[in-house]
Amino acid sequence: MKFDHVFADLGGVAPERLRDPQGLAGLLLAAANAAGLNPTTPPAVTTGPRNVGLALVCHGGHIVLHAVPDEGLCFVDVAGMGGTHPQRGLDVIIKRLGAREVRKDARRRGPVIGTLDPERT
Repeated sequence: MKFDHVFADLGGVAPERLRDPQGLAGLLLAAANAAGLNPTTPPAVTTGPRNVGLALVCHGGHIVLHAVPDEGLCFVDVAGMGGTHPQRGLDVIIKRLGAREVRKDARRRGPVIGTLDPERT
């Protein structure tokens, strides 16, 4: 089984967009739809004095977002397996947040073969 995993650091996002937990939760649901991911529950939202975190667990994947509104920063992680399109979900988030700076990466994830066990060497 293989997972496609995309993630991005977003900068230059309007702080008011990142301070809106309901709006961000809706954004995660829109991204899941674009990626072909089926949520198992509503997004879990955690707010703190300087940040907002959201996680959306889906059948065969997830979307996680961590925002630091005062800095205009947002970190996003989208993963999905077979037949999903995590990049499409990430693209929705980037576009709707209006990020001025974007640094992104992608990985293909799969079974770990020959894991290292320090006690067996």
